[in-house]
Amino acid sequence: MKKQFKLFILLIVIFLCSGCNGDITRAIRHEGFSVGSNFNCDYFYPKDKEDTSYDKIKYFTGSHVINVSGKIYETSLDKPYTSGQNCKYADTNLVVKAIFDNKIIKAEDNKYYYLVAQNNVNPYTLVPETDNAYYVYDLLLRQDDVVKAVTANSSTGEYYILKTDGNVYTYTISKPDRNSPAVVNSVSVVYNKNDFGAAITDFNYAGESVNTFVRTGDKVFRMRITNSKECSSYAEVPCQYQMMESEIFNTYGDKIISFNGSTLITSYKLMFSVES
Repeated sequence: MKKQFKLFILLIVIFLCSGCNGDITRAIRHEGFSVGSNFNCDYFYPKDKEDTSYDKIKYFTGSHVINVSGKIYETSLDKPYTSGQNCKYADTNLVVKAIFDNKIIKAEDNKYYYLVAQNNVNPYTLVPETDNAYYVYDLLLRQDDVVKAVTANSSTGEYYILKTDGNVYTYTISKPDRNSPAVVNSVSVVYNKNDFGAAITDFNYAGESVNTFVRTGDKVFRMRITNSKECSSYAEVPCQYQMMESEIFNTYGDKIISFNGSTLITSYKLMFSVES
Protein backbone atom coordinates (compact mmCIF):
# COMPACT_ATOMS: atom_id res chain seq x y z
CA MET A 1 0.00 0.00 0.00
CA LYS A 2 2.85 2.36 0.91
CA LYS A 3 4.60 1.61 -2.39
CA GLN A 4 1.40 2.36 -4.31
CA PHE A 5 0.96 5.62 -2.43
CA LYS A 6 4.58 6.66 -3.15
CA LEU A 7 4.11 5.79 -6.82
CA PHE A 8 0.92 7.85 -6.89
CA ILE A 9 2.71 10.88 -5.38
CA LEU A 10 5.59 10.48 -7.85
CA LEU A 11 3.19 10.44 -10.79
CA ILE A 12 1.52 13.61 -9.52
CA VAL A 13 4.88 15.36 -9.17
CA ILE A 14 5.90 14.29 -12.69
CA PHE A 15 2.56 15.48 -14.06
CA LEU A 16 2.83 18.84 -12.33
CA CYS A 17 6.44 19.35 -13.47
CA SER A 18 5.48 18.42 -17.02
CA GLY A 19 2.68 20.96 -16.88
CA CYS A 20 5.07 23.67 -15.69
CA ASN A 21 7.54 22.84 -18.45
CA GLY A 22 4.69 22.92 -20.94
CA ASP A 23 3.80 26.46 -19.84
CA ILE A 24 7.42 27.53 -20.27
CA THR A 25 7.64 25.88 -23.70
CA ARG A 26 4.48 27.66 -24.86
CA ALA A 27 5.77 31.01 -23.60
CA ILE A 28 9.11 30.54 -25.39
CA ARG A 29 7.36 29.56 -28.62
CA HIS A 30 5.07 32.59 -28.31
CA GLU A 31 8.15 34.82 -28.27
CA GLY A 32 9.34 33.59 -31.65
CA PHE A 33 11.20 30.35 -30.98
CA SER A 34 10.71 26.90 -32.48
CA VAL A 35 11.18 23.68 -30.52
CA GLY A 36 14.30 21.68 -31.27
CA SER A 37 15.94 18.58 -29.85
CA ASN A 38 17.20 17.82 -26.36
CA PHE A 39 20.60 18.97 -25.13
CA ASN A 40 21.96 16.25 -22.89
CA CYS A 41 25.02 17.48 -21.04
CA ASP A 42 24.96 16.49 -17.38
CA TYR A 43 27.72 18.93 -16.45
CA PHE A 44 25.27 21.81 -16.73
CA TYR A 45 22.23 20.41 -14.93
CA PRO A 46 21.73 19.95 -11.16
CA LYS A 47 21.34 16.37 -9.97
CA ASP A 48 18.53 17.45 -7.63
CA LYS A 49 16.99 20.58 -6.11
CA GLU A 50 19.76 20.87 -3.53
CA ASP A 51 22.64 20.48 -5.98
CA THR A 52 24.55 23.73 -6.58
CA SER A 53 27.79 22.19 -7.84
CA TYR A 54 26.75 21.92 -11.48
CA ASP A 55 28.56 23.97 -14.12
CA LYS A 56 27.30 27.22 -15.67
CA ILE A 57 27.40 28.10 -19.37
CA LYS A 58 29.02 31.40 -20.33
CA TYR A 59 29.13 31.00 -24.12
CA PHE A 60 27.39 28.49 -26.38
CA THR A 61 28.78 28.69 -29.92
CA GLY A 62 27.01 25.69 -31.42
CA SER A 63 30.22 23.68 -31.76
CA HIS A 64 31.45 24.46 -28.24
CA VAL A 65 30.38 25.40 -24.75
CA ILE A 66 32.62 27.61 -22.63
CA ASN A 67 31.82 27.64 -18.94
CA VAL A 68 32.10 30.61 -16.57
CA SER A 69 35.63 29.56 -15.62
CA GLY A 70 36.77 29.47 -19.27
CA LYS A 71 36.88 25.68 -19.62
CA ILE A 72 36.05 24.37 -23.12
CA TYR A 73 33.57 21.60 -23.97
CA GLU A 74 32.89 20.26 -27.44
CA THR A 75 29.30 19.65 -28.50
CA SER A 76 27.56 17.38 -30.99
CA LEU A 77 23.93 18.37 -31.46
CA ASP A 78 22.94 16.09 -34.35
CA LYS A 79 23.90 12.88 -32.57
CA PRO A 80 25.36 12.08 -29.14
CA TYR A 81 28.84 10.92 -28.28
CA THR A 82 29.30 7.31 -27.15
CA SER A 83 28.63 8.53 -23.59
CA GLY A 84 25.07 9.32 -24.63
CA GLN A 85 25.78 13.01 -24.02
CA ASN A 86 25.79 15.92 -26.49
CA CYS A 87 28.96 17.32 -24.96
CA LYS A 88 32.40 16.25 -23.79
CA TYR A 89 35.53 17.85 -22.38
CA ALA A 90 37.69 19.33 -25.14
CA ASP A 91 41.12 17.77 -25.51
CA THR A 92 42.94 20.91 -24.43
CA ASN A 93 44.10 22.64 -21.28
CA LEU A 94 43.38 26.09 -22.70
CA VAL A 95 41.31 28.39 -20.49
CA VAL A 96 39.38 31.12 -22.33
CA LYS A 97 39.73 34.78 -21.34
CA ALA A 98 38.06 36.32 -24.41
CA ILE A 99 36.37 35.16 -27.60
CA PHE A 100 36.09 36.60 -31.12
CA ASP A 101 33.36 35.60 -33.59
CA ASN A 102 33.06 32.20 -31.84
CA LYS A 103 36.17 31.13 -33.76
CA ILE A 104 39.19 32.71 -32.08
CA ILE A 105 39.97 32.69 -28.36
CA LYS A 106 42.42 34.50 -26.14
CA ALA A 107 43.69 32.10 -23.48
CA GLU A 108 45.09 32.71 -20.01
CA ASP A 109 48.61 32.88 -21.47
CA ASN A 110 47.40 35.95 -23.47
CA LYS A 111 48.00 34.16 -26.77
CA TYR A 112 45.39 33.58 -29.49
CA TYR A 113 44.13 30.17 -30.56
CA TYR A 114 41.73 28.74 -33.13
CA LEU A 115 38.61 27.45 -31.40
CA VAL A 116 37.49 25.61 -34.54
CA ALA A 117 39.51 24.10 -37.37
CA GLN A 118 40.40 26.63 -40.08
CA ASN A 119 42.26 26.17 -43.37
CA ASN A 120 43.47 22.67 -42.44
CA VAL A 121 44.62 23.91 -39.02
CA ASN A 122 43.42 21.92 -36.03
CA PRO A 123 41.37 23.50 -33.26
CA TYR A 124 43.18 24.77 -30.15
CA THR A 125 46.23 25.53 -32.30
CA LEU A 126 48.17 28.74 -31.74
CA VAL A 127 47.33 31.51 -34.23
CA PRO A 128 50.59 32.50 -35.94
CA GLU A 129 51.42 36.11 -36.70
CA THR A 130 51.42 35.13 -40.38
CA ASP A 131 47.64 34.66 -40.22
CA ASN A 132 46.15 37.35 -42.47
CA ALA A 133 43.76 38.48 -39.72
CA TYR A 134 46.22 38.30 -36.83
CA TYR A 135 46.41 42.09 -36.61
CA VAL A 136 42.62 42.21 -36.11
CA TYR A 137 42.70 39.64 -33.32
CA ASP A 138 45.57 41.45 -31.63
CA LEU A 139 44.01 44.92 -31.82
CA LEU A 140 40.65 43.70 -30.52
CA LEU A 141 41.70 41.19 -27.86
CA ARG A 142 45.01 42.56 -26.65
CA GLN A 143 43.62 44.58 -23.73
CA ASP A 144 42.86 42.70 -20.51
CA ASP A 145 39.42 44.30 -20.13
CA VAL A 146 38.08 42.78 -23.39
CA VAL A 147 35.64 39.89 -22.90
CA LYS A 148 34.08 39.33 -26.31
CA ALA A 149 34.38 40.71 -29.85
CA VAL A 150 32.06 40.37 -32.84
CA THR A 151 32.48 41.48 -36.44
CA ALA A 152 29.87 44.13 -37.20
CA ASN A 153 30.95 45.01 -40.74
CA SER A 154 34.12 43.46 -42.15
CA SER A 155 34.12 45.65 -45.27
CA THR A 156 34.33 48.84 -43.19
CA GLY A 157 36.49 47.33 -40.45
CA GLU A 158 33.84 47.75 -37.75
CA TYR A 159 33.78 45.49 -34.69
CA TYR A 160 31.75 45.41 -31.48
CA ILE A 161 33.57 44.70 -28.23
CA LEU A 162 32.23 43.88 -24.76
CA LYS A 163 34.49 45.05 -21.93
CA THR A 164 34.57 44.32 -18.23
CA ASP A 165 33.07 47.75 -17.51
CA GLY A 166 29.76 46.42 -18.85
CA ASN A 167 29.61 48.50 -22.05
CA VAL A 168 29.80 47.37 -25.68
CA TYR A 169 32.07 49.51 -27.86
CA THR A 170 32.37 49.86 -31.60
CA TYR A 171 35.94 49.82 -32.91
CA THR A 172 36.86 50.83 -36.46
CA ILE A 173 40.13 49.34 -37.73
CA SER A 174 41.99 50.14 -40.92
CA LYS A 175 45.23 49.07 -42.61
CA PRO A 176 46.25 51.67 -45.21
CA ASP A 177 48.40 49.20 -47.13
CA ARG A 178 50.09 45.84 -46.66
CA ASN A 179 53.27 47.46 -45.40
CA SER A 180 51.62 49.72 -42.83
CA PRO A 181 50.52 48.60 -39.37
CA ALA A 182 46.81 48.38 -38.66
CA VAL A 183 45.37 51.09 -36.44
CA VAL A 184 42.18 51.74 -34.49
CA ASN A 185 40.62 54.82 -36.08
CA SER A 186 37.71 55.31 -33.69
CA VAL A 187 36.16 53.97 -30.51
CA SER A 188 32.69 54.75 -29.18
CA VAL A 189 30.03 53.17 -27.01
CA VAL A 190 27.36 51.41 -29.06
CA TYR A 191 25.46 49.68 -26.23
CA ASN A 192 25.60 51.67 -23.02
CA LYS A 193 24.94 49.75 -19.80
CA ASN A 194 22.95 52.73 -18.51
CA ASP A 195 20.40 52.21 -21.28
CA PHE A 196 19.83 48.63 -20.13
CA GLY A 197 19.74 49.24 -16.39
CA ALA A 198 22.82 47.18 -15.52
CA ALA A 199 26.22 46.05 -16.77
CA ILE A 200 26.09 44.06 -20.01
CA THR A 201 27.33 40.49 -19.54
CA ASP A 202 26.88 39.13 -23.07
CA PHE A 203 25.68 40.23 -26.50
CA ASN A 204 25.48 39.26 -30.13
CA TYR A 205 25.32 41.62 -33.08
CA ALA A 206 23.89 40.52 -36.41
CA GLY A 207 22.63 43.89 -37.68
CA GLU A 208 18.89 44.38 -37.96
CA SER A 209 18.16 40.76 -37.20
CA VAL A 210 16.33 38.71 -34.57
CA ASN A 211 19.72 37.21 -33.69
CA THR A 212 20.93 40.50 -32.19
CA PHE A 213 20.62 40.69 -28.40
CA VAL A 214 22.04 42.27 -25.25
CA ARG A 215 22.08 40.53 -21.88
CA THR A 216 22.56 41.93 -18.39
CA GLY A 217 22.67 40.02 -15.12
CA ASP A 218 18.94 39.31 -15.05
CA LYS A 219 17.46 40.68 -18.29
CA VAL A 220 17.70 40.04 -22.02
CA PHE A 221 16.90 42.58 -24.73
CA ARG A 222 16.27 41.12 -28.17
CA MET A 223 15.91 42.70 -31.60
CA ARG A 224 12.31 42.11 -32.64
CA ILE A 225 10.32 42.83 -35.80
CA THR A 226 7.60 45.36 -35.00
CA ASN A 227 5.66 45.02 -38.28
CA SER A 228 5.99 41.28 -38.81
CA LYS A 229 2.58 40.79 -40.45
CA GLU A 230 3.04 43.57 -43.00
CA CYS A 231 6.67 42.91 -43.96
CA SER A 232 6.06 39.18 -44.34
CA SER A 233 3.00 39.77 -46.53
CA TYR A 234 4.12 42.53 -48.90
CA ALA A 235 7.29 42.64 -50.98
CA GLU A 236 7.73 46.41 -50.81
CA VAL A 237 7.29 46.69 -47.03
CA PRO A 238 10.64 46.47 -45.22
CA CYS A 239 10.77 44.91 -41.78
CA GLN A 240 11.18 47.37 -38.91
CA TYR A 241 13.34 46.29 -35.97
CA GLN A 242 13.45 47.44 -32.37
CA MET A 243 15.43 46.27 -29.34
CA MET A 244 12.85 45.06 -26.82
CA GLU A 245 13.01 43.50 -23.38
CA SER A 246 12.28 39.76 -23.43
CA GLU A 247 9.38 38.72 -21.23
CA ILE A 248 10.35 35.05 -21.08
CA PHE A 249 13.65 35.91 -19.42
CA ASN A 250 11.81 38.05 -16.88
CA THR A 251 9.35 35.26 -16.10
CA TYR A 252 11.40 32.10 -16.66
CA GLY A 253 15.00 33.29 -16.47
CA ASP A 254 15.84 30.63 -13.88
CA LYS A 255 14.73 27.97 -16.38
CA ILE A 256 16.99 29.19 -19.19
CA ILE A 257 20.60 28.07 -18.88
CA SER A 258 21.91 29.47 -22.18
CA PHE A 259 20.99 31.87 -24.99
CA ASN A 260 23.33 32.98 -27.77
CA GLY A 261 21.00 34.90 -30.06
CA SER A 262 19.95 31.91 -32.16
CA THR A 263 19.68 28.99 -29.72
CA LEU A 264 18.08 28.82 -26.28
CA ILE A 265 18.57 25.93 -23.85
CA THR A 266 16.27 25.26 -20.90
CA SER A 267 16.95 23.63 -17.54
CA TYR A 268 14.70 20.75 -18.65
CA LYS A 269 17.16 20.04 -21.53
CA LEU A 270 14.99 21.24 -24.41
CA MET A 271 16.58 23.44 -27.08
CA PHE A 272 14.81 26.15 -29.08
CA SER A 273 15.83 28.03 -32.23
CA VAL A 274 14.99 31.63 -33.03
CA GLU A 275 12.58 31.82 -35.95
CA SER A 276 13.73 34.17 -38.72
